Amino acid sequence: MLKEEEVLQGFFAGVCCSMQVFGEAARGQGFDETTARRIASCFGSGMEHAGLCGCVTGAYMALGLKYGNSAPGEADKIALLKEKKAEFERRFAERWGSLECTKMLGGLDPARPEELKAAVERGLFQSVCAPAVCDACAILKELDEE
Repeated sequence: MLKEEEVLQGFFAGVCCSMQVFGEAARGQGFDETTARRIASCFGSGMEHAGLCGCVTGAYMALGLKYGNSAPGEADKIALLKEKKAEFERRFAERWGSLECTKMLGGLDPARPEELKAAVERGLFQSVCAPAVCDACAILKELDEE
């Protein structure tokens, strides 16, 4: 399981939140972590528009990898995926107050350089982003064990 310090090191080396969540979950499912991180690389910082948190989009990819359907007529898989997705969203929002990057960062948009700088100066990557990555991974693990 990822540790906050590892997550922070990743952030400052260019490995965004979605890459870390999907990479960690994919590795746990026997999927290549490097490929997973590449797939997730456009989804950090709320898809670089401060929208849906990259922890959430990374988790969606992980849920799809594990529970998603791949052929027509797999209604049972679709139902299970929707159930797991809804439960992930509920737990994450309960812990973080939102699924949206900007709301989690107190109104700052990390896609804007000046607001990203403010987020760094306020220590939000340490107090919000790194713990959110770890929580997203923990929630995925909880869902897998249920």
